[in-house]
Amino acid sequence: MRFQPPWGGAFRLQTFVHRTPEALPPPAVDAIRKAILDTPLLADSNLSGQFSGTYGFSITFRREAVSQVTALFPDFAPFLDAALLPDCDTFLLNPLLVGEGRGVGAHIDRSLEFYAPGIGCPVAVSVLYVQVPERLEGGELRLYHRGNQVAALKPQPRSLVMFRGDLTHEVGAIDAGAPERASARISLVIEQYRVPDALKARVPRFELRTRTGVAA
Repeated sequence: MRFQPPWGGAFRLQTFVHRTPEALPPPAVDAIRKAILDTPLLADSNLSGQFSGTYGFSITFRREAVSQVTALFPDFAPFLDAALLPDCDTFLLNPLLVGEGRGVGAHIDRSLEFYAPGIGCPVAVSVLYVQVPERLEGGELRLYHRGNQVAALKPQPRSLVMFRGDLTHEVGAIDAGAPERASARISLVIEQYRVPDALKARVPRFELRTRTGVAA
């Protein structure tokens, strides 16, 4: 079933964040977790310095390449079906594993500016909580608008969070409960963009990147 956010077909700028509890059934989320932990692509994050000490990889793709993403990771299909906004055309998908003693520094997502400065922020960012350790301490998602905190969300298993793409955000340090990579706080994140036509040709139709460079 496609996720229906309260703002309808377009993401209203006055809406900061929305959370859907239990957005996907347990078997679907378990399969996503296994796919992330089992892939040999999983390594030190290739994202910005704010992600130092976390693990993941990233996939940039246009809407017409969704089938390439699901061919590589079939278990991601329910998440993409639930999360993709119909009026967005280009995306950056990344698993994010955060372990004990780590967090993610405050930042605004502008990942596609790697390809073309001027693309700017995504319309929205969607986060599926794939694994939340039972005894997790810390790891809140904090959102800020113009310097003011507008939300502090404790991760909930199987919940889907969507927030405005122009919000500064961070993940608080994990104090306990995730001592190993297999027991990390795991989320699957997708940045959703509407790329100007003049810049769209500079963004690859499909590209998989790891810390060591382009993998596909």
